Formats: sequence, C-alpha cells, structure tokens
Amino acid sequence: MEDFDIEAIKTKTTISVVFLSLRNIGIQAISTIGFFLLTLLLGTGEVGLFAIVSESVSILGYFSDIGLASALIQQKDPITRSEMQTTFVIQQLLVLIALIIVAIIYPKIAQSKSYGPQEMWILISLCFSFVCASLKTIPSIQLERQLNFRLLSTIDIIENTLFYVVAVIFAFFKFGVYSYAISTIVRSLVGLIVIYKISPWPIGFSFSLDSAKKLFRYGIPFQINSLIAMAKDRFSNLLVAGIIGRDSFGILAWAQKGPRVPLSFMDAIMRVTFPTFARIQEQKEFLKRSIEKSIYYISFFIFPALAGISMVAPDIINIIPKYGKWLPAIIPLYFYALNAAIAAVTTPLTNAFNAVGKITLTTKLMIMWTVLTWIFYPFLSYRYGYIGTAVATLIVGSSSFVVWYLARKVLDVEVIKTILHPTIASLAIVFSLLSINLLHLNLLITIITKIILGAAIYIIYSYIFSKKEIDWFLVQIKCLVNKKSS
Repeated sequence: MEDFDIEAIKTKTTISVVFLSLRNIGIQAISTIGFFLLTLLLGTGEVGLFAIVSESVSILGYFSDIGLASALIQQKDPITRSEMQTTFVIQQLLVLIALIIVAIIYPKIAQSKSYGPQEMWILISLCFSFVCASLKTIPSIQLERQLNFRLLSTIDIIENTLFYVVAVIFAFFKFGVYSYAISTIVRSLVGLIVIYKISPWPIGFSFSLDSAKKLFRYGIPFQINSLIAMAKDRFSNLLVAGIIGRDSFGILAWAQKGPRVPLSFMDAIMRVTFPTFARIQEQKEFLKRSIEKSIYYISFFIFPALAGISMVAPDIINIIPKYGKWLPAIIPLYFYALNAAIAAVTTPLTNAFNAVGKITLTTKLMIMWTVLTWIFYPFLSYRYGYIGTAVATLIVGSSSFVVWYLARKVLDVEVIKTILHPTIASLAIVFSLLSINLLHLNLLITIITKIILGAAIYIIYSYIFSKKEIDWFLVQIKCLVNKKSS
C-alpha cells in the first residue's frame, strides 16, 4: 500500500470517527430521552415484553446473510455487481426461510404461553423490521466501504428520532405495548426508503457460484462467530427471561440502558475501524498504533461516562415522582456498568482480530464466553433472580482479560498502558462522588454537584496527564469543522 493511500485512509478514518461519534451523541440523546419517557409511561412488564420479543426476533438477524455482508466489507478488492446480487439473493432466501420458521413455531409458543394480540403485533412489527434491515444491507455495505459514515449516521438519526417520537406519542395516548409496534414499523419503512434514495444499487436476483464460493470462504467462519455470539447472548437472554419473568427482565432492560449509552461512542469507532483495519492489515506498526489510539479514545470517553451514570442514577430515580418502580434496577446497573467498561476495551480488539483475518482466534474466544454464559447465567438467575443475572454478566465479562493478553501477543497492543489514565481518572470520579452522598444535600443540588465535580476532576486530571491526546482530538474536531465549512 502506497504512503499517500495510508495518509488518505488516516484522514478519512479520523474524520469519520469524529463525525460519527458526534452524531451518535445526538442519537443517544434522543434515545435516552425517549426511553426515559417510555419507562415513565409504561410499566416494567411492558418494557420487559418488548425486550423479550426483540431478543427473539434478533436471533433471525444472525441467519440473514451468513456473514456475506462482512465478507464484502472486509475484502480488499472492489466488490462487483455479481457479488452484490449474489449476496442479495442468498440473503433474501434466508430471510424467507426464517420468516416461515417463525410462522410455524410462533402459534405453538403463543398457545403454550397464553400470548395475546399485544405479543403478536410486536412480533409482526419486528419481523417487518427484520425484512427491511435485510433489504438495507447492500446500500449500507456500499457506504461503509466508502467510509461514508456521515450518510449512515444521518439515517440512524432519522430512524431513532422517528421511533421514539412515535412511540412516546402513542404511549401518551394509552396505546401501551402497541406503541412499540407502531413506531418500529414507521422507523423501518422510512429508513429503508431513505437509504435507497441515498445509496442506490443495481438490485437484481442473479446468482454466481464463483462469487458465492469466494464470499463463503470468509463469510462462513465469520458467521460461525456470530452464531456462537447468538447462543451466548440472545438465547441465554431468553432463557433468563423464562427464569426470572417479564417484570424482572424489564428491570434488567432498564439497568442496561444507561451503560449502553456511552458504548455508542465505541460503536462509532468500531463501525469505521473494521473496514479501515482490513485495509491496513499489512502495515503492522501503523495497525498497532491505530488499535491503541482507538482503545484509548474509547476508554477516555466511556469510562468517565459510566462512572457518572452509576453515581447519579439513584438520585435521578428518587427525584422523579412515580419513577421509584425502577429503583430495583440500580444494583444491576452497577454490574452492567463494570461489564461495559471491560467490553469497551475488549470489543475493539476482537473487531481488530476479525478485520485482519484472525477469525479462528475469535471463534475460540466466543466458545469460551458461551460456555461461561451457559454455566453462570441460568444458575445465578435461578438462585438470585435478576441480581444473579447481573452478577453473571460481570463474571463472564471479566474473562475478557484473556483477550487483552492475546492482543499483546498477536498484535503487540499494550492494553493496560493504553487505558491507565482514563481508568485512574474515572476511579477518582467514583470515590469523590460517593463522598457527596455523605452531605445529605437536596437531591437536585446533589445531582448538579456530582455532575460539576465529576467533570472538573476528570478534566483536570486529563489535562495534566493526557494533554497530548486531548490536543490531538481537538485538532481533529477543528479539521472536521473546516472540512464542513469548505
């Protein structure tokens, strides 16, 4: 790869990460406010029901392209029309098979569980969303290979805004769980129309055996990891829901929401770096620096956010009338926050393994996590309810330190050194904000004081020990602003 190509990739990747991260802040602001309003208007059981059905339908997504989309993104050569249409044909056949299976299985499940129209309409809406997502795959691949995450993030904002605006409006008018179904259909349909308007492609149903074989060589190993992940996450969540019940699962859904908000920054970097790492995999030193820089900025933003959310969440619940129904979610939130901090470092590393072709290594890691999940999740959930589920999450997540060791061995990435200062600064936030509780201040004053003190501590520490990294980030923001204005 030529030097000018590397410089072009560096510039485009950096701007894409910054832009997509800033866009994700907007998306998360919308989704957080929307989720808060929905949990204020709906009960724990209704939130739990939607979470359970969402997990069920998400399983279908793992069978929608058997890794072909990732194969198209990862490959070095330009994708051909034959490869796109072959992927599309295979994907739509798999989607059709998945929907037929749902149509056969659901009536039996509905009868045994005494499900009614609420469950059925949520299922219908999510299946519709599943179909729309499959139709969006090729346009999304085109934009990702171009590293054009501005348009992708714009579509995300449109979809998320529509979902929560529609859901909150219908929930306010007492539509209950049906609010989820209506908003899901609206979001999916509009998103499909917009992405085809922005990124059209020569849609067709031709099939090339040679193209299929080429894509399967990468896609099948990649999808094996996805299937293992499905067994680890989706199936285990459904098992937990069956053990602890709809209301308790709703509490866990609320507890996970807060820690997931900062992870959107990681998602932004992951979305950009996967195709980027794939293109620079031969440049070992450049790849190492890129991975370490990604991990640093992920931890720099996510760690303090997780610390702050954990410290102010109890005060927010207590200050809002009729919101006390979510107070049992606080203890699980702490465990999920710790697990999110570990995942924020681990997930980019497994992403890097995949991008440089270390699929077998990732598969072994996924098998390890899956075995641990199916050992600890059912046992602790059965013994201790939703608290046990949260503890099991952290136990399984802690095994990810194996990945950190492998990153040092395989990619020469120094994980501990990279995240040291964000970790110390975030711990300083936690201990300082805990001391505020001893003052027994008014709840509103407590929240304001914690936010100001936590931000001040983190900014001062980071300015002293991470000034170089902060200056670099500010330069990228300036470049982004200049690029937009030019």
